[in-house]
Amino acid sequence: MSAQRWKIAALALMMSLLTWYLVTGRDLVETWVEFPLEIINPPQNMIIRSGMITKVSARLRGPKGLIRNLDTKKLAYSLDTSKLVVGNNPIDIVPERLGLGSALEVVEIKPSHINLVMDMYVDKKVAVIPTWKGDLHKDFTLKTASSDPEEVVLRGPASILDKVGQIRTQTVMLDTNTPEIWQGEVPLHLPEAVESTPGMVKVNLEFTVRKGKMWVKVPLYILGPEDVDFSASQNYVRLLVEAPKPFFRENDFRNDIIASIDLNATIPEGDNLVPYEVSLPSGCSITKRKPEQITVTISRQAVPSH
Repeated sequence: MSAQRWKIAALALMMSLLTWYLVTGRDLVETWVEFPLEIINPPQNMIIRSGMITKVSARLRGPKGLIRNLDTKKLAYSLDTSKLVVGNNPIDIVPERLGLGSALEVVEIKPSHINLVMDMYVDKKVAVIPTWKGDLHKDFTLKTASSDPEEVVLRGPASILDKVGQIRTQTVMLDTNTPEIWQGEVPLHLPEAVESTPGMVKVNLEFTVRKGKMWVKVPLYILGPEDVDFSASQNYVRLLVEAPKPFFRENDFRNDIIASIDLNATIPEGDNLVPYEVSLPSGCSITKRKPEQITVTISRQAVPSH
């Protein structure tokens, strides 16, 4: 074969290889690719209330080799939020922010637009309200409920905190064996998107036994000197006793209530209106008496002659 023919054959082979490369290397394909959304230039003291997305999906068209080698880990949709205002912010999702260059065509993008609702991010100090429920023993009732600290600082969207005047703790569950004083660290019941400093408070619940009232008839004891004869208008009194309810359920509770008069030599002979004393267990009191005083008649014994 002549040199000329060799050159022609070699050129033909090179053209074939180039044609094969151009045909296979530049085959156009389409595929969907997800891009994470990143926020740049976030506005100060503002928060996104709604409308935020985490990714953008794009249908790309381009050479098979280029798409196959596309490193999506290094790509993201950049959203500039520096000019957002409080309220609604309609935003178009545009292909230019994908940073793909001109080699790839963005055929479709989802979503094509979003609406970010913005709010101011503020602090607010509010009082803490301890909250509890449960099968507390019927004889007990809540006396005081307090928290330490009594106030906390909330941080969150202004539109939410404007409606918050106080914050409740999460519910403390009690049972019939609850002691008269309950203490513990309890988290706060916070609205969504709101934080608290501190996030937990010490709750103190103090319970007291319920009291009741009952008219009670008890004997009247009169003590006097041996040389004095006396008599009383009645040998009992009626008392309106206020006491813890369990006290009245005791079978012999009346034995713990003692009414008495202590006479002495200074009381003159004849009829005397005399007050009487009442001895009661701790936690009990008298709210009414019938009668208020007792008529005691004094008569002296005759002194024997020598």
